[in-house]
Amino acid sequence: MGGDCCMKYYIDKNQVVYALNNDLNPAEWLPGKVKEIDEKEALLIANPPPTKEQLIEQAEQQKQALIAEASQKTQLWQTQLMLGIITEEDKASLKEWMLYVQKVQAADVSAAPDIIWPVKPEV
Repeated sequence: MGGDCCMKYYIDKNQVVYALNNDLNPAEWLPGKVKEIDEKEALLIANPPPTKEQLIEQAEQQKQALIAEASQKTQLWQTQLMLGIITEEDKASLKEWMLYVQKVQAADVSAAPDIIWPVKPEV
């Protein structure tokens, strides 16, 4: 025995899911308190899709991570720019990264999960 082929799924009034092998009958130990459901429904209840609020929070976290990554990438160039010692090549790279950051900042996280994040500069 064992494996999902031999499992039956049940749910109680509190939305608690039970997975039992076919040898056990919950009617014997929980009469009238559970109903049988299929595996797909059991998995959906046990692992619900994220809420809109959770998707927005995840998008905001991703947004902040992308900005932090860009800040780390550009920090040295920004210092060189302030000191007037940046090369033209690095100045161009800095500009590309800062334009990227502007696009990330403009991303509307309320559109999650349908956000198309800007592509990072190659430089």
